[in-house]
Amino acid sequence: MNTHPVQINEDEIDLKELFRTLVRHKKKIIFFTLLFSIVSAAAAYFMPNVYSASSTVEIGADDRGIASQQDILAMAMAPGALTPDTEIEIIKSRFVVADALEKVDFAHRYYQTVKMKEAELYKDAPFEVELERGFGVSFVFSPAGKTRYRLQAKGVDDQTREEWEIDKVYDFAQKAEEAHFAFTLSLKEGIEGLEEGSYRFEVLDPREAMEKAQEKVTVSQKGKNSAILQISAEDNVPLRAKEFVNALAEAYIDQSVQRKTLEATMTLEFIDEQLERINDNLQASAVNLENFKKEINMVDLGTKAEGVAEKMSEYESRLAEVAMEEKMLASLYAQVQKGRNLEMLSGAGLNLENTGVPELIKELQDALLKQKLLLEDYTPQHPEVLKLTRSIAQLKNVISSTIRTLKERVASRKQLLVKTIGEYEALLQTLPEEERVLGELQRKFLVNEKIYSYLLEKRAATAIAKASTVSKNRILDTALVPDEKEPIKPKRKLIVLVGLILGLVFGIVVAFVSEFLDDRIKEEEDVRKGSPLPLVGMIPSIKEGGGKVKVLESPKSIISEAFRSLRTNLQFMALQEGPVLITITSTVGGEGKTTIGSNLGAIISLTGKRTIILNLDMRKPVLHTRFDLPNNQGISSVLAGKADLESVILPTASENLDIISSGPVPPNPSELIGSKKMAEVIEKLKAVYDVIILDTPPVGLVTDAMALMKISDISLYVLRAGYSKKAFLQDMNRMAQEHEIKSLGLVLNDLKAGRSGYGYGYGYGYGYYEEDKK
Repeated sequence: MNTHPVQINEDEIDLKELFRTLVRHKKKIIFFTLLFSIVSAAAAYFMPNVYSASSTVEIGADDRGIASQQDILAMAMAPGALTPDTEIEIIKSRFVVADALEKVDFAHRYYQTVKMKEAELYKDAPFEVELERGFGVSFVFSPAGKTRYRLQAKGVDDQTREEWEIDKVYDFAQKAEEAHFAFTLSLKEGIEGLEEGSYRFEVLDPREAMEKAQEKVTVSQKGKNSAILQISAEDNVPLRAKEFVNALAEAYIDQSVQRKTLEATMTLEFIDEQLERINDNLQASAVNLENFKKEINMVDLGTKAEGVAEKMSEYESRLAEVAMEEKMLASLYAQVQKGRNLEMLSGAGLNLENTGVPELIKELQDALLKQKLLLEDYTPQHPEVLKLTRSIAQLKNVISSTIRTLKERVASRKQLLVKTIGEYEALLQTLPEEERVLGELQRKFLVNEKIYSYLLEKRAATAIAKASTVSKNRILDTALVPDEKEPIKPKRKLIVLVGLILGLVFGIVVAFVSEFLDDRIKEEEDVRKGSPLPLVGMIPSIKEGGGKVKVLESPKSIISEAFRSLRTNLQFMALQEGPVLITITSTVGGEGKTTIGSNLGAIISLTGKRTIILNLDMRKPVLHTRFDLPNNQGISSVLAGKADLESVILPTASENLDIISSGPVPPNPSELIGSKKMAEVIEKLKAVYDVIILDTPPVGLVTDAMALMKISDISLYVLRAGYSKKAFLQDMNRMAQEHEIKSLGLVLNDLKAGRSGYGYGYGYGYGYYEEDKK
């Protein structure tokens, strides 16, 4: 039967093939889509809610001027002042977070399981725990009456690394103490007993609580050039998120105030030390002056002596101030040189305006803070740390150089004052002795009095400055309790949607991979692509229990229509007059050649043609079972010379249909089929019957059928959808070409619904397949 190929667009073929693949594997796709959706929905349900609370703070700018001495540093380390990035790191640093954790209970975690889902209770917990040992251990307990509870826990010993486990009943408010833990679990005031269910608590050690808190903090700048920072924290408990953010913002403001009051505190300490010393000197000089006046009976100095004394006291008080300044500069210089307690470095109390030293000290402290923050995450050998270390060294050199210059200036002023005082002392020596001694005593008293007054003024000014110190940073918006109905995570709808999409994609991938790895023939298109041989019949699936001859049981069924179509196609393959010899074979057992042969014979006999079916598959005979006939004698008996042909022909329920069963299984079936006796049998049958159908063994197992196919008028090669491999077609193509088999047609059997133009929905049972199962 010749056909003319029809040109079809390749893209259209590909799309149709893709669609057919998806339809064939729709159960897999639906299964994985549902599986992923269910798993993602379950995961989304059990994920704890995460809430976010936010606060905003404004960072103030310091009024700083940068002196020329800072040019080198400015180039080496820009920007020197505290930038928003630095402030962000300060807020997230351990010492600020630690201050915040003193106000928020971040370590105690209390949980209750409700509807198979664990929820954290925080301040709503009806119990509280005081833990002595067992940090980081998860303790699970359930009420055992109103006054007792059953505790379950397990962990690993810190020293021996051995696992331990506990399951024991304890009393509320009584210490539960074992080798690996010790705590007291108490019900809160007013709580008489816990609801039935499972509870859990865990107490984090301070380090772990700190790390978890730092992980939850996010600080960002609102706008590229904005001085506003947003502090956010995520938590499973809305109230704790709010409390922690507010505590963190307050701790940040507090630390900035503490830094600013540090200088004033150190200055006050220094002034108090000097006041104590000067007060002693003032008291002693006053007593000495008063006693000498009484001794010489003199109340006042002469005009000249008084003027000299006052001038000397004025210059000596200046000298005392310069000496104090010199001492403070020396102390500052020594502190920079030794490199100790540089975070506490202060230029307070010194007249350092327009010197650049306060700015340099601030820059140094900022750099040290940056270094400290970096060392929390990196080693000293990290490139960023090394770069900052070099900048700090340069900065210390600049400060030291500047202080040396200031010390030289102070020394020059001191030298000038000493010279001037010396001149007045010489003048004082020219006065009478009593007047000169009185002048000396009065001068010392006036010097101490002026210095004391000067220090008192300084202390008052410094104390006022300290008391009025406020942070230039301020909280703009405090955090509010997040809405419990609007967690930021998890996005449950999105998770389920993503799960559904992933399931669908995974199912499609599995479908195409399965299709790629599946080398079985599944539909009509596979046969047409795999072989140029004509496809003369497509037989739909026969439902289970259809092992008999279906066309005789249900002559009006769709199955019968399929065999009528096959019968019609065969008429075009055998146009000669006279009897027609049809050979039916397959590659392996289970492909349905016996079912095709028996139903084809029956449908042909219904047209009035005398038809006979020979079961030449002597190794696994099945044909006789289709017609409920015996198999004690058959074609093997005739070929072996143990029976004549007429005696083994068995009539069937169909008037024009006979069969010859295989008979007893011979030891040499191949030799019998290839014998001259077989040819004689066929010739005898042709004299009596219009159609002779040979049900032969599979060609993939034995070659018995090849010789019969050569002498046949029509040869049918049976393939079973979803069972036969595509490689079978290639083998058949090769054998047909090598053996020059004429009028060879293909029959696709057991075609499932929707895989051909028939669209039948039947199940099926087959000869070899069924025999193998038995």
